[in-house]
Amino acid sequence: MQQNSGTEDIAVLNQAAGGNRILYDGLGPNALGRIDRDVLSQSGIAYAMIFEGVNDIGTAATDSATQKTVGDRIIAAYTQIAERVHTQGIPIFAATITPFSAPGYSVAAQPYSDPEREATRQRVNTFIRNSGVFDQVIDFDALIRNETFPYQIQVGLQGGDWLHPNAIGYRKIAQNFPLDIF
Repeated sequence: MQQNSGTEDIAVLNQAAGGNRILYDGLGPNALGRIDRDVLSQSGIAYAMIFEGVNDIGTAATDSATQKTVGDRIIAAYTQIAERVHTQGIPIFAATITPFSAPGYSVAAQPYSDPEREATRQRVNTFIRNSGVFDQVIDFDALIRNETFPYQIQVGLQGGDWLHPNAIGYRKIAQNFPLDIF
């Protein structure tokens, strides 16, 4: 952003929290409960972005009823967050949830691996991409997923746990971030 004349004077306030979830507290307070603190109470906020959901999906039980409920609640929370941000006249961007399953859905390699969880991820990503709730969508999923096995990150971009990208994966995300949305 600093090397682009259209964004060189935009500062980024990153209120990320490791292990964070939208719906429930994890290693820190949930995103739904942090929206006032992290976004709305900050001065000079011109844009907001949300990139959340993987830990909600990945920590919920794998049965279809639980995953349907989690997906429904994530979608409702995304909608509520967007409405609250829009009330303050702030555009909100959303990033799709990146893949988090290991090859063959191996839970030994990645505990979140499960076809039901993948179905929830796909459903939430469809909402993010197509709902019109967000002012812009950044498709992190499309950038780093394995086209042959879309439930996993490309082998050369995953950081060893099949959940987080490696430095090359994060660089790819950064280099492909659409700066023209600002």
